[in-house]
Amino acid sequence: MRKYLKVFAVFLLTGILCMHQVLPVRAWDEMITCTILGDSIAKGYSTDKVNPIKCYGRIVTERLSKEYGTWFDYHNFAKNGLDTTGLNEQILSRDTVKWSLNKSDVILLTMGSNDLLNEFKREAQEILNSDTKFRSASQAVGELKEGGKKNPLIVFKIIDALSNWDYGSFENQWIQAMDTITQQKKADAQIIVTNIYNPISNVEMPGTLNKVVENIIKNMNSIIEKRSTEYGYEVVDLYNSNVAAFVQGDGLHPSQEGQELIARMIYKMIENPDEQGKTNVPGQKRKQKGGTKKEEKEEGQVHRNYKTISHL
Repeated sequence: MRKYLKVFAVFLLTGILCMHQVLPVRAWDEMITCTILGDSIAKGYSTDKVNPIKCYGRIVTERLSKEYGTWFDYHNFAKNGLDTTGLNEQILSRDTVKWSLNKSDVILLTMGSNDLLNEFKREAQEILNSDTKFRSASQAVGELKEGGKKNPLIVFKIIDALSNWDYGSFENQWIQAMDTITQQKKADAQIIVTNIYNPISNVEMPGTLNKVVENIIKNMNSIIEKRSTEYGYEVVDLYNSNVAAFVQGDGLHPSQEGQELIARMIYKMIENPDEQGKTNVPGQKRKQKGGTKKEEKEEGQVHRNYKTISHL
């Protein structure tokens, strides 16, 4: 009896070792790992708590997984209300985030809108001499309109304050964030950032405040663009897109259609960065588009034979 048990144990151990040799190949060598960083846009904020919104990072990751027939590992560290200072102090300082960056093939980042919105709310609160902490730009604009009716100089004061905003702090925080990301990432990882679209383009503001905000966004985007060569990231141009036409009821955050639009723009960058046909998915060669129906069917079958892994 002991002899049979020993034989069974040998077969069992051999089987386990074989599985150990096979499984990691699929789980790691053929896995796409994506890390998402940023604010509520990157998080996929939804004003409707019943119907969540799938963020662009998740859409891109799942599409890559489907195309390559691989597993995927997905980490989203985005946080509502986050500005660049918060990104550095609260997110990029964490060991779990650094570990994720070290393993990632694709790193996606959306930042900057809250730097502008927080500055706008701060200046409005100070100029109005209000103890109210504005929860949104719309609330601050509403208070400014009311204050402007009583004292028209209030509008000129905030226009002057925003026009003289020092971009140095934003640029320094951006540089610090990119230093950390590029130091932690793999050599062949691709970094894609989105620039800033006007989050309050749908809000009617007093005086020439709309134009002032537009100029601020252009200047912030120029900083993002300027640093792209130095840090080797690519910029998705949301400013000149029509994503602002696909926002939720708050007039600020992308709807599901808006998130899908951003995802499509990012995916094009991954497909053909710098129009060189290069891909950053390790060990893989991008499939050619426009294949036969039979080939497309086979690609679908390949995908169904794989499982996906996702970490929120």
